[in-house]
Amino acid sequence: MFKPKKITVTVQAERVLSEAQLNAALAVAKDHPLWLAVHQLVITAEDNANRNAQDNMDPPNVMAGYVGGASHLRMLRDELTDRREQGIKELGERRITE
Repeated sequence: MFKPKKITVTVQAERVLSEAQLNAALAVAKDHPLWLAVHQLVITAEDNANRNAQDNMDPPNVMAGYVGGASHLRMLRDELTDRREQGIKELGERRITE
């Protein structure tokens, strides 16, 4: 008899940076390699979620999960951009050239 493998997922919920520190950490130039890498990974994950949503119509709740995931990834991308702009505002333009 087939016995499904049990998978354990651990979520790291520790928050070590303040809001201001998050903003400052993201106050980098738009062409900074780390900024580009993070966005590329988020966009790839969003594309995958959208593609999976199109391919998984049955049962409908599977498709809904992928659509929700893609939506959260878009929100993450917007949050990163907003925090970058706030960090630049707080630290000044000099920060993005350092």
